[in-house]
Amino acid sequence: MAPRRGVSPISLSAVIRSGAAQASALARELLGRGFVHIREPLEDKARAWATARGVFAAAARSDALGADMPLLEVVGEFTVPPPGALRREFQALHIDFGVPVEADAPADVARFTALYVDWLRPPTSALTRVVPLQALLRQRTWSDPETLLASLRRYGTKGGAGARYVEGILGRLVEAADDCAALPSPADPNFLCGLEFASLAAERAHFARHFLELEAVEHRVRLSPGELLVFDNLRTAHGRAGTRTPEELHQLCVGYRGLDTDRQRTLSRRVLAAFERARR
Repeated sequence: MAPRRGVSPISLSAVIRSGAAQASALARELLGRGFVHIREPLEDKARAWATARGVFAAAARSDALGADMPLLEVVGEFTVPPPGALRREFQALHIDFGVPVEADAPADVARFTALYVDWLRPPTSALTRVVPLQALLRQRTWSDPETLLASLRRYGTKGGAGARYVEGILGRLVEAADDCAALPSPADPNFLCGLEFASLAAERAHFARHFLELEAVEHRVRLSPGELLVFDNLRTAHGRAGTRTPEELHQLCVGYRGLDTDRQRTLSRRVLAAFERARR
C-alpha cells in the first residue's frame, strides 16, 4: 500500500511569527486528526522537542480526554533502536506505556508522543503507521462498556498475573475486548509483549478475524531527516513498516507522572470510550 500523505507542509517561520495562535491550530489538528507531520526540517532535537511541547501544551488546554488530569510532564525520552537490538521489518500497533486497565499503584501515563529523526541522518525506507482508534473500532459493534471492561479485567488477571494490568498492544486489547478463550496469560514468562505478530500480513489477518480492516484507516508517514511527527498517544495506535538503523529515531513521551489510581481508572474509561462510541 502506498504511503498516505500527512498534512500539508508546515512552515516553521509561520509557527514562529504567529506563536500561540499557530500552536493552537496545530493542537486542534492533533486532537481532531490524531497526528501532525511537520515536514520543514528542524536543525536539532532541542528545537524539535520545543516545537512538540508547544503543540502539546496548547492541546492540553482543550483536551477533553485529559480534563482534570495533572499538568503535562516528560515521562520518557528514548533513542531507538539501541545498538545490538533485534531489528525487524515491522512493529506491531501499540500505545506507548499502555492503557492502565487495572490500576493498583501510581504510574506514569503517556498522553502525547513525538518522533524526530536527526537532520544529518541518512534517510531510510521505514514508515510510521498511525491508526486512529475511533476510525478503526467503529467498523463493528462491541459489548456495552461494563461488559467490555469486565472482559479486559478478566484477561489482566488471567493466570495469576496480579492486580496491575496495562495493555499497550492494540491487537491484544481487541482480543481481550472480545473475551477470546485462547488469550495467553500476561503472567506467562513466554508472553510476547509486542512480538505477537511475525509480519504486517499476520497483524492484518489478526484484525480481520475480529472484523476490523486496518488498511482502510491506517496512515503511513515517512519521517525524513529533520522532520517531526507528533501524535495523540491515547486516541491513536502507532507502529512501523520497514527497518530502522540503530539509534535512528528520537522519541519523546509527554504525559502524567505518577498518576494516582483513581485518575488512571478515569483515563482508561475515557480511552475505552472509543469502543462505546463505535457501538452507537
